[in-house]
Amino acid sequence: MKFELIKKIEGLEMYDDIPCLPIDNLTDEGERFIGEETDSWILLDYFVPILDMKCENELDYGDVDYFDKEKCKIIKSLLEKQMKKELDKRLQVLYEKLYDYVVQAIELGTGVVIGL
Repeated sequence: MKFELIKKIEGLEMYDDIPCLPIDNLTDEGERFIGEETDSWILLDYFVPILDMKCENELDYGDVDYFDKEKCKIIKSLLEKQMKKELDKRLQVLYEKLYDYVVQAIELGTGVVIGL
């Protein structure tokens, strides 16, 4: 499971419409958060169904997708609602990291990559 903040799209290789950060030596292109193996299942249970519905997506286990600035605005709103609830400690960590990334992406006019 990973979240990637794309800080600068220019110059990045693309896989279909998904910007690909370098595997090593991240510099000003972006940031990467690598979660635990079980994090994918936590997100699939608690967040992905809502994300898919609101962003008209079909993210599933093993998938990777890019969410542009407009979709990041939707994700931000969803996370703000979800974080008001009493959450499992690990889910709280994941939501906070993703929230931080989408806020930055909105400010930068870029997006985030979510990989399950």
